[in-house]
Amino acid sequence: MRKLQIKDIYFGKIDGYNEFLEYGQDTCKGLFYEFPNINISRLLDGSTYYIFGNKGTGKTMLLKYLESIISENPSQNFSEFIRFKRDVDEEERNQIKRSALPNNPFEEIIDSEIPSDFTLNCSLAWQVYLIKVIVSRLSRTEYGVFNRNTESWTKLCALLNATYGKLGTDNTIKKILPKMKRGNLEIDFNKIAKTNLEFEWVDSEKKSVSFTSLAKQIINLYSVLTPVEDKIYIFIDELELAFKQTKKYQRDVTLIRDLIFAIEYLSDINRTHNFNVFLVTAIRSEVYKNIISKGLEINKTIHDFGVTISWEQKGGNIRNHPLLKMLEKRIHFSETKLGLEPSPDIWETYFIPYVGNKKKEVQNYILDQTWYKPRDIIRLFTTIQRLHGNKSIIDQECFDTSRKPYAEESWTEFEEFLTVKYSDKEVEGIKKSLTGILLPFSVSDFQHHLNSKKDFFEEVNELVTKRKTPEILKDLYDIGIIGNYGSNSRFMFKGDTDIDPIMPITIHYPLIKFFQASINYHQKA
Repeated sequence: MRKLQIKDIYFGKIDGYNEFLEYGQDTCKGLFYEFPNINISRLLDGSTYYIFGNKGTGKTMLLKYLESIISENPSQNFSEFIRFKRDVDEEERNQIKRSALPNNPFEEIIDSEIPSDFTLNCSLAWQVYLIKVIVSRLSRTEYGVFNRNTESWTKLCALLNATYGKLGTDNTIKKILPKMKRGNLEIDFNKIAKTNLEFEWVDSEKKSVSFTSLAKQIINLYSVLTPVEDKIYIFIDELELAFKQTKKYQRDVTLIRDLIFAIEYLSDINRTHNFNVFLVTAIRSEVYKNIISKGLEINKTIHDFGVTISWEQKGGNIRNHPLLKMLEKRIHFSETKLGLEPSPDIWETYFIPYVGNKKKEVQNYILDQTWYKPRDIIRLFTTIQRLHGNKSIIDQECFDTSRKPYAEESWTEFEEFLTVKYSDKEVEGIKKSLTGILLPFSVSDFQHHLNSKKDFFEEVNELVTKRKTPEILKDLYDIGIIGNYGSNSRFMFKGDTDIDPIMPITIHYPLIKFFQASINYHQKA
């Protein structure tokens, strides 16, 4: 029986969007493994429209998979993909924020004077933007979703054209909001003269109108459109917070919160009026937690219309673990793609059965390297692929030589998490404070370890000066770097939500050698 070489396996990319760019829609659809707890049909019929998950759990892959399903019938389904992180730049984020400040003397260029107030409401701006995306996308077609011969459609298009410029162009699709000054914007009256719409003009020449009155007109016109056949899906991805800079971080919490509400408001209009318009967004779990931590009430919205991606498995046959089934599917797909007979058992064909001196089952070993995310599996095996592409079996050497680069790449990602709250210098202090620590350790042991290094390392001294030990340990636990040691180890990624300060603490297995941690062999960690 012919076998694949490791270099021929489609393990994928750690970024779902890059995976689609590299492999194309058909290949990625074949690689996709449906999440155990996600009902695809509910996402497609509008019953669920918020997808939550930690970084690397496959949110983008899920959105792109949904996009590939609806693209099977391009004559009846339309779609648009928005990437918040890439498509909404700094100026546009500030512009949305300014829309919540009508009649205030804040010039567009003076962002430093705009209040960082979580009571600001940017949901109107988001609703206008989403309606513009919907209408702009449909303007490229002659029929579908809405009746184009109604007065309300004509007025809505005229108003959006006067506000944004000609609909359907690339520049118009990407534009979030038109430029405003003091909560007002200039529109071309000649383009809307025949619409007989009433506006709150702020000048006698009828050139400037308040954004609030304009937004309400757009939303009202949208709500009275006439639905027809066909569907449109708007996918919104990469809802992430700005790193490091507190002001931008607070701004993004507000923007993402109000985008979540805007999606709910428009989805309610769509559902009430039987519009075949579906808004689906993927949100990182830590973004949701940060919004909640600010005392912003979105629990009911998320509970009713959200779903969280989970790759956990409690008990059962380990071979049925969803992460391992995902890996199996990718290997089987690769065999089929290259014209090989699918292996009856990929574990017998491509893997050694046990790893290490203790003869740990390979499936258990693989899962122990992860934080229960697809990205970890892909990172591990693309590292092996890079180092041992010409082999046709993943053996002990593959696992041994990949450990260091895999750990280094994993730590780089954790550094990104930490920079949401900590400065670069503090993050380096955390790294130095964990290096060489004896495992397992107690809270007091960690405090002693910090104190012993602070006089020598400036980074550790800054960390100790600015942060308390319990705060550091809680944050390291929350992102999965450390956990509680014991017969039933406790980690955040295993569903244990809080660190137990009484229990011994250890570093998650893949990072132990990275931090050159020493192990107390009386209590092996």
